[in-house]
Amino acid sequence: MNSNDFENKTDYFSGALGAIPLDDSTCFTVWAPKADGVLLRLYSSPCDAPCEEIPLSPSSCGTWSYTYPKRLCGMYYNLVFNYGGTLTECVDIYAKACSSNGTRGYIPDLEAASPPGWENEGYVKLKSPTDAVIYELSVRDFSTDPSSKIPPSERGKFAAFCQKNSKLNSGEPTCLGHLKKLGITHVQLMPIFDFAGVDENAPLFSYNWGYNPVNYNIPEGSYSKNPSDPELRIKELKSLVRSLHEEGIGVVMDVVYNHTWFTENSNFNITYPDYYYRKNPDGSYSSGSGCGNEIASERPMVRKYIIDSVLYWAREFKIDGFRFDLMAVLDIDTMNILADRLLDLNPSALLYGEGWTGGDIAITYDKSTSKQNARYSPKYAFFNDTYRDAIKGDNFVESGLGYVNGNIHYKQSIVNGLLGSVNWAGSPAQSVNYCEAHDNLTLWDKLTLSAGCSHEEDRKKMSRLATALVILAQGIPFIHAGQEFLRSKPLGDGRFSHNSYNSPDIVNSLKWYLLDENRRESDYCAGLIAFRKAHPVLRLTNYWDVEHASEVLSSPDGTAAIKLSYRGDELLILVNPVPRAKMFILPDGEWNLHISDIKASAEPLATYCEGVIVPPISAMVLVKKN
Repeated sequence: MNSNDFENKTDYFSGALGAIPLDDSTCFTVWAPKADGVLLRLYSSPCDAPCEEIPLSPSSCGTWSYTYPKRLCGMYYNLVFNYGGTLTECVDIYAKACSSNGTRGYIPDLEAASPPGWENEGYVKLKSPTDAVIYELSVRDFSTDPSSKIPPSERGKFAAFCQKNSKLNSGEPTCLGHLKKLGITHVQLMPIFDFAGVDENAPLFSYNWGYNPVNYNIPEGSYSKNPSDPELRIKELKSLVRSLHEEGIGVVMDVVYNHTWFTENSNFNITYPDYYYRKNPDGSYSSGSGCGNEIASERPMVRKYIIDSVLYWAREFKIDGFRFDLMAVLDIDTMNILADRLLDLNPSALLYGEGWTGGDIAITYDKSTSKQNARYSPKYAFFNDTYRDAIKGDNFVESGLGYVNGNIHYKQSIVNGLLGSVNWAGSPAQSVNYCEAHDNLTLWDKLTLSAGCSHEEDRKKMSRLATALVILAQGIPFIHAGQEFLRSKPLGDGRFSHNSYNSPDIVNSLKWYLLDENRRESDYCAGLIAFRKAHPVLRLTNYWDVEHASEVLSSPDGTAAIKLSYRGDELLILVNPVPRAKMFILPDGEWNLHISDIKASAEPLATYCEGVIVPPISAMVLVKKN
């Protein structure tokens, strides 16, 4: 057999890979067509020497396999690969559980690692992605501060999401109760797969957001009450999903398939050297992720791995959607095939990501799943960084001013964003509208630095206006945890964190006591969400409807006015970013006020006709009275 024949016969294997326990046996299969041999090592515990070593048998399709004549649930295992006489051990890239800190794979009993009745668990249903309101948070940040009122043993853990009655002394709900009160539809969990950067056995002594992938198909152990129990972390994560589902809240998983934490010594590179990564012409690893490597998603078995992994999380954990980190590193064909497979499984699944890279990539940009190529991946939404910067100013310049904090020249960009960003998106459902995320300054810190000479109450107006522009825009609104109560990440001496990926809990944790200090801001956000849910004209799904439903009205200098009419629902969005009140002339008829400078509600607050004065730095929304 010549080398070309070898490549053709072994470049793809469509079957199941990994350790698969059956009723009376366990099948081990790994794809490693260039290996000189593969050895299975079984361990009775993660710290002991192997209790058995078994050579796997090669096949003509590039796999190595062995069927053990016993169901091995509860056993640890690793694989040893022989390349040119060098033996290297690693965790199976298809492993579904592992020891603490990911040193040994583990064969779980997935049925036993499930809450009672898990087989009947479903997904949160959506008619359209534009019906979603996404809330991004870190499992650790969510509850690690004592003000969360979560029991100490569960702070920073999956288990905190199962506490439904945590409250401040004032009676204001925290954690899960707050999410329910706010009215969001989906929680986006920052990475919850097994990642590097935190010692799972002593997690309080280190911190990391989790964008350091190690074992993609295994829940992170530092979020478990006992990381040494491989099945417990599975059960705890499923319990988290169920707890949110019981409140009608879906779970989106933040996934990082664009790079791995390790490169030469990664489990992927040990399994098949260089196959899973792109390289430059000089032989160096391409780093379009900005993290030392980039995944070669266009290669058949890398594509299969990404799709298998996403479908595993969706099927086994009932994950309702996926947010892709640096999605433009990944190729369009892979992402489109993945979308078709996932939406066949769950038609309500949310799919979105960052439409940019962290550096130059080793594929041509016409193959990149970037925001510029949005029309070629129509089932994905993209973070709308253009709208973000128009709202608050340049994301990477502290002093940069946006529409809400003094730069009225962004008016046209604001109007474009409110109408769904037709200049680049194929439909409103492709635009994820936001003004704050885990990266970079929080909105409140950005306003403090860029408009620090303003009175604090004016900065609060800017914050409310920014949040209103996000939630009232056509597309998918996205809120960063704590944005609604003015989350801040101070470092001292007037400085704020731009990138708190490994900062301590004192910087990153959600300070729930701020809810009492900024209750008006949080209630305003909740009112905006309730209003959005009550009006389908804010959640249109295609540009034909947007074009026919919207009219940009004349308005005073620097301000914006949009009229929306859809199926008998008629409303006005009036935006005044300047520090002076402005008079707007109203169309004929009586108009009920629902959103003012300090309050937002699905119920009417007042009635106007002929004209209305919009207070400084605020939005007003009025609905025509029938």
